Amino acid sequence: MYKTALVLEGGGLRGIFTAGVVDCLLDNKIFFDYVIGVSAGACNMFAYIGEQKRYIKKCMIQKNPFESFYGVPQAIESHRLVDLDKVFDEYTESYGFDFDRFISSRTKWEMVVSNMRTGQAEYLHSDDIERAKLIGKASCSLPIITPPVKIDDDMYLDGGILDSIPVQRALDLGYDRILVVLTRKKGNFSSLKEATKLIFSRLYADYPTFLEKAFQRGVKYREEVALCEKLEAEDKAIIIRPTMQEVGRLESDEDALSMSYYHGYTKTKEYIAQLKQWFV
Repeated sequence: MYKTALVLEGGGLRGIFTAGVVDCLLDNKIFFDYVIGVSAGACNMFAYIGEQKRYIKKCMIQKNPFESFYGVPQAIESHRLVDLDKVFDEYTESYGFDFDRFISSRTKWEMVVSNMRTGQAEYLHSDDIERAKLIGKASCSLPIITPPVKIDDDMYLDGGILDSIPVQRALDLGYDRILVVLTRKKGNFSSLKEATKLIFSRLYADYPTFLEKAFQRGVKYREEVALCEKLEAEDKAIIIRPTMQEVGRLESDEDALSMSYYHGYTKTKEYIAQLKQWFV
């Protein structure tokens, strides 16, 4: 039997596509041996491990902008453009997230975070709920928009800065069949714009190694996509990604978000029979 892994890319509100993928997997009772999530992918990882169907959809699609975790209206109260405390503390309580099921899951999991001191991606796990939520906040901590998160003696930012698609991590751990969920269309690549680099240089001047690695993000992202496509050609991976226009990183249009969610769900249905062969 194969050792199976699920790799979930981030991308802010583009993660609503991944939420559709995750819900389709849960509806079809497809459970991987290992899951690794990055940024918004880490949020979806929580829902998948805890078997919380439609949870991320409820979190990301808010009819009342003042109850959202991002955007100007909610910032009046939170004083933050993106409020990660609301995501990992308030929503988990108000929507009844089942942390007992999350902790008791037999699926192994990790979240990717970017260590600002070392300039290295780290892959963290904890069986303690509060620490797991802290790791999640760090993995989702968008540069410039949200402050770094302190874990032990180091400061961390969004894992997608240093390892956006951690397929190599899954391979290194011995997983030989990998489902990769990407939130960009084929041919769309991630890189830091020059204006963003200038802001990075000012904000994170005390972390030169981190800056050096962050500025190479575009190159690394292309390498990771190429690895995914190579594995797919070798029948060792399946890539699920949007074929329609992606939503914005901080998309607020409810219809666009709903459409992206259902796009992720229906795309995944196309692969259910193929995926089930991995578990025979």
